[in-house]
Amino acid sequence: MNQNKGLFAGPVVMLLSAAIFGFVGFFRDWSAPFPDGKVILFMVLLGWTLRISACVFLLSGILALVRPVMGNLLYALAGIGSAGLFVVVAVMDVTDTDHMIMPYGEVVLLLFAAWHGFGSWSALRSILVSREHTVVATGGRGLADGQ
Repeated sequence: MNQNKGLFAGPVVMLLSAAIFGFVGFFRDWSAPFPDGKVILFMVLLGWTLRISACVFLLSGILALVRPVMGNLLYALAGIGSAGLFVVVAVMDVTDTDHMIMPYGEVVLLLFAAWHGFGSWSALRSILVSREHTVVATGGRGLADGQ
């Protein structure tokens, strides 16, 4: 029985997120120094955030095929974490007046963090509410399908 009423992301969405984050994270050298020879911490942090998020999203997609709720829980937590780190990177970018990712890059990061963070937060709330209602309805036995 499907308890989530279509509120959870599916494995395809997770694998697509992994592909997008992986493409941007792995196919650009985020540690490359600027022309002044400095390696910029917020760029390295952004690159590793994208890479680690891509790996976790891939794992979430695979896990969601076997245990949908656990896969969605991992996906939501990773999404919240990556959104938070995007905000940190955007703040670091704004405070560093000598270097920038791209013109208005911090705005793009903040918009993406808000979009991704809101979706992940909503999914996490749906998972927790679904789990709570199922535990109450089954008398404390928990979820039997996909858990």
